[in-house]
Amino acid sequence: MNNTWNPDVYLRYEAYRARPALDLIAQIPLDVDGPIVDLGCGPGNVTKALKDQWPDRDVMGVDLSPDMLNKARNEFSESGIKWQKGDITIWQADSPQALVFSNAVLHWVTDHAAVVPRLADMIVPGGWLAFQIPVTEQSAYQKCIRATVTSGRWADQLADVWMYKDPMEPEDFYDLLAPACDPIDIWVTDYHHVLGGDNPVFDWIVGTGLTPYLSVLNETDQQDFIADYSKRVAAAYPKQADGKTLFLMKRIFVLARKR
Repeated sequence: MNNTWNPDVYLRYEAYRARPALDLIAQIPLDVDGPIVDLGCGPGNVTKALKDQWPDRDVMGVDLSPDMLNKARNEFSESGIKWQKGDITIWQADSPQALVFSNAVLHWVTDHAAVVPRLADMIVPGGWLAFQIPVTEQSAYQKCIRATVTSGRWADQLADVWMYKDPMEPEDFYDLLAPACDPIDIWVTDYHHVLGGDNPVFDWIVGTGLTPYLSVLNETDQQDFIADYSKRVAAAYPKQADGKTLFLMKRIFVLARKR
């Protein structure tokens, strides 16, 4: 098991993972000049969608994972998109942006109150900040993560590893952005993904939510941790009558125009 972000594992459910980003892109009435940045671009498929939507714009994808960036560069080498290694919590644009976009990345950030206004500061007047974040702290798969991490075998080894928490409430995001943005549009959507396979929720999560824990374990312990978690999550998501699994992903969307 690789202890870094694996783009091929991540892309097993590419269409489902990209759908919230595409839904968000469809709501952005971008009508001012300037470049676009996709923060936390991963393997670049959403960044390419941004470039396809606004082909005459300079578009950059920023991610902290070298493996994800290499996948993006190789897959979209002819797209004209620029790729850069960077951490969303400290990355700073070289020039004002028409659109700062982030898809399912800010849930890895603990201090939204500091980071989100800083992202808004990078935008030209009339430009847009657009992001979506999973809201899954009480979901079955997150409960299985917590139960596994805190169980006897793993509690000491993983005691200091990051643990997912839900993002701010809609009213908190509104108050955070209202001094600099108007209008602000916030909505929450439940996606009920229909997944096939023996243990599909595990297949989904192993490429994302388990990465922080696997990254601090040796190869033998990784396999044991995976076995422990896979049993829990398989039991938590019983199959439908036709053998498919319904996987609920709740997400909050924020779209704000800079004054």
